[in-house]
Amino acid sequence: MSRSKLFAFTSLALVGSLIGCVDQEGTDLESEQIDDEQTSETDSELSSGDTYTPFTGASVASGPASTYRWQGYQTSYPSQNEDFRGYALPSTVECSSSKSTRSHLDVTAGCLTATPIGSYSRGKITATSAGAFRVVALPFASGQTSPMKWTDQHNEYRFYYTGSSGAGVDPGFKAFVRYRSEMDLYAASWRFDGNINIKKKQNGVYTTLASKSFPKPTTNTWHTMRFDAVGSRLDLYLDGTKVFSVTDSTFSWGTSGIRTDATNGAYIDSWSVK
Repeated sequence: MSRSKLFAFTSLALVGSLIGCVDQEGTDLESEQIDDEQTSETDSELSSGDTYTPFTGASVASGPASTYRWQGYQTSYPSQNEDFRGYALPSTVECSSSKSTRSHLDVTAGCLTATPIGSYSRGKITATSAGAFRVVALPFASGQTSPMKWTDQHNEYRFYYTGSSGAGVDPGFKAFVRYRSEMDLYAASWRFDGNINIKKKQNGVYTTLASKSFPKPTTNTWHTMRFDAVGSRLDLYLDGTKVFSVTDSTFSWGTSGIRTDATNGAYIDSWSVK
């Protein structure tokens, strides 16, 4: 973490006051969109200086997310669950053009806004001109000034979309676990072309660990995507049903995140890392 961002976090006392009431979820939303996916091309053309990573400083703590809760710098927010209910509405959560807005996450492509939908708060996606949106969680252990390294982690979020919107690479919904940088991570995808998969990206090169045909997520419906990394096992759940279980021991630590493509104007909710 850069020193300037750390100073910005320290001055943002409002982060610690973001905790709000958790409303009981409704499923009556009929006019929103959400969609998430990750690129499947090789990114080897990026130089090391161009590569984004949240781990830019010395990280002393490393352990499971169940022990080291997802929380920002010198605040308990979001206490494992970003449900968008603690913000004044509407509020910009963060944009890739200003990563110092929140200490508990980095939006690295596009913007994320907390917005009212009926009596609920949702996270609204604004994609880049290329159709991408990406956000990663930043967990801080007590006393540390740089993001810590999660080992075991359960990354889950809800999404809603009305249809594909705009450009994008392999449009669909994605989740990251053990994300070390944009060149090294595990990614799971639920795509609009009727494919689901788990991939490893190492040094910018993708390897498919599991893939099969699967119905695309239906529109105008809330769906849940969960991607777990426990030991060397990677499990993908879609709407509560396990669809893949594979093993790979390349990456033992990192953080969790979300990516979407062709999802401008879509919504996410109840993003938890435990």
